[in-house]
Amino acid sequence: MNDIISKSKAWFIAIRPYGFVTTLVSTSLGGALAYYHGSFNFLLHLLSMIPLILIHTGTNLINDYYDYIQGIDAKSSSTFYKVKDIISIKEIYWAGILSFIASIPFGIILSLYRGWIIFVLGSIGALAGFFYTAKPINYKYYGLGGPSIFLWMGIVMVWGIYYIQTGLQSWYPVWVGIPVSFLITGMQHSNELRDYENDRKNGLLTAPVIMGFEAARYYYYFLIGAAYLSLAILIISKLLPYWTALAFLTLPLAINRIKTVYSARESADLVGIVQKMASLNAIFGISMVITLIISRFI
Repeated sequence: MNDIISKSKAWFIAIRPYGFVTTLVSTSLGGALAYYHGSFNFLLHLLSMIPLILIHTGTNLINDYYDYIQGIDAKSSSTFYKVKDIISIKEIYWAGILSFIASIPFGIILSLYRGWIIFVLGSIGALAGFFYTAKPINYKYYGLGGPSIFLWMGIVMVWGIYYIQTGLQSWYPVWVGIPVSFLITGMQHSNELRDYENDRKNGLLTAPVIMGFEAARYYYYFLIGAAYLSLAILIISKLLPYWTALAFLTLPLAINRIKTVYSARESADLVGIVQKMASLNAIFGISMVITLIISRFI
């Protein structure tokens, strides 16, 4: 029994479910937008979320696999080093592959319901997740991780869920998805800031290595600031109801994260920043979701 519990805990650590916040925020926002416009089916929403969580799981595991076999991850930040006495690197790889494969039936079902575009977008998104660190593309190490996260984990997810629920191909969910996309990218960028010294030592061209640590910190401030600025623009432009302004109550949390990065002088000072960004993403996103639902009745 203890062995089963230990292995379950190890898989929990390896999968990094706190990172699912990004997927849950984007999918929930897409669903809330559809509900705000009078169209929402919970079963359909569930069928949409499951494959995205599976793809996210596969991405996390394959990311760990390739970082480990290439000797890239520092022991202090590597998830696999925390579980390697319980789970083998081959198990990590095949669990990742199986997660991607398990998402396919859901994609087929949703495509039969809404059309081929869902399967195409899902497939490209899965490939983007796989090749995030997988050779020969491993585009994360050429400074392209942030743009990919902004597009696929933010905008495309919000648009896709909205389309699945409503059947409407519209730019509206693209614009509304921009604030959370900035915050999600901020979470990814904080991870690269934390790994800056290790990545530079290994010759990896992540965004902070390309920019330099100081410029990368300012870019981090920009990503957080842009989330709130774009939300304000959407409200002023009446693309979002005024109730969504309650998301600005999360500003003290955002300022706290900015202070953490501002005061950091080395990677060790940024331990825990990714989890802090995950909580900011969650509260900001939930605020938008709840206020959209409330606005349906007011």
